[in-house]
Amino acid sequence: MKRLATAWAHLGVVLYRHRFLLRQLAWRSFASRYAGSYLGWLWTPAATAIQFGLYVVVFSWIFGMRAEGLGIDLARKPPVGFGVFLMTGLVPFLAFNDVVLRAARVFRAQAALVQRVRVPLEVLVLGDAIGTLLHHGIAAGVVLGVCTALGHLDLIGLPWLLGGLIVLGIWIVGASLAVSAVGALIPDLPEALGLAFQVLLYGSPIIYSLALVPERLRPVIEANPLTPLLGMFRVGLLGAARPDGFAVAVLVGAGCALLAVGAALVDRFRATIPDLL
Repeated sequence: MKRLATAWAHLGVVLYRHRFLLRQLAWRSFASRYAGSYLGWLWTPAATAIQFGLYVVVFSWIFGMRAEGLGIDLARKPPVGFGVFLMTGLVPFLAFNDVVLRAARVFRAQAALVQRVRVPLEVLVLGDAIGTLLHHGIAAGVVLGVCTALGHLDLIGLPWLLGGLIVLGIWIVGASLAVSAVGALIPDLPEALGLAFQVLLYGSPIIYSLALVPERLRPVIEANPLTPLLGMFRVGLLGAARPDGFAVAVLVGAGCALLAVGAALVDRFRATIPDLL
């Protein structure tokens, strides 16, 4: 426990001391995604809006699907189309998926920098993570705008939405630090994580609501940390029923522990990682 607490403190000191470098790395990561294109970052909201429109047309208008069992007060709010329901779960998941998979490769992708320059490894990992999150933040802005325009979002749900963003950030930082260190030791980690995320996608209430899960499988889905996290987002974005308070508390505690473990792993293998690349 003492080592984990020390890792927390050390991470904060390193990030504050190298905040200028962190900003530069984040911007480089964000800008490199759009290098050479005419529209640049405008491709992200355009792609998100088109994807959103396709989901709404196919699932809500053609198939007439509605998201059931969300506990929404239909006297105050309109029914939720399946396309909107899907995007409110898919956008946070894709952000988590993309950042963590990139973190698993970050040291090998920038091996020359790690081996030749004494850059703090935490800053390198989180600079890339923040740049990737800026990309997904644009997509999240589109989802937020659509939910507001359709009358699903209100002021009561904003604290839940903000809380969901904070918890997601904690999990992303912790997982990114942890897999970056392990990825330097195990080159096959990104491939294994890719398969794990496919399982996680279908094991989370992203393309179905928790109310549709059979009773015998519900404990498995509820044990998934993404379940209460997505619940927090959907309270804020759709006015859905609140997730279980104990599950949210466990989610926050586990995220904080993961953050400490990830920081400790990077610190533990700091001198070893350049030699492994």
